[in-house]
Amino acid sequence: MTVKLDDAPPVTTPEQARARVFDLVGHAIRRQLWLMLLDAHGQQLSMLIPIDGIPLRPEPGSVRPFAVRINDILAREAPGGSIIVTLERPGSAALTAPDQAWAIELTESFGKLMRITGLFVAHDHGVAVLAP
Repeated sequence: MTVKLDDAPPVTTPEQARARVFDLVGHAIRRQLWLMLLDAHGQQLSMLIPIDGIPLRPEPGSVRPFAVRINDILAREAPGGSIIVTLERPGSAALTAPDQAWAIELTESFGKLMRITGLFVAHDHGVAVLAP
């Protein structure tokens, strides 16, 4: 399904965030992170940020500098907004130890700076909640 962000409904709940991730990211193809920024009313900003070349497990604190830069963008472009973060990785829906390490790192890095509307993993068969 193709989503036109100008026409897309706001995303204000984790369930809506999961549906948006499925619409935009879908099933996993390669290992990467996806960031979607929302304004204070849940409207998604036009920037969809993929980050490829990520390691299997993050080093503790390694995402924090990037989260600070994203927070600066969010504060400038959509004060009071939030973020949806998705780990895309091939494999089953079952969460792995590396997934858990990512969940902790992403929650620690982004969650201390901004509201996280959704934290997900895109896998071979869809999108699942990624909880630390």
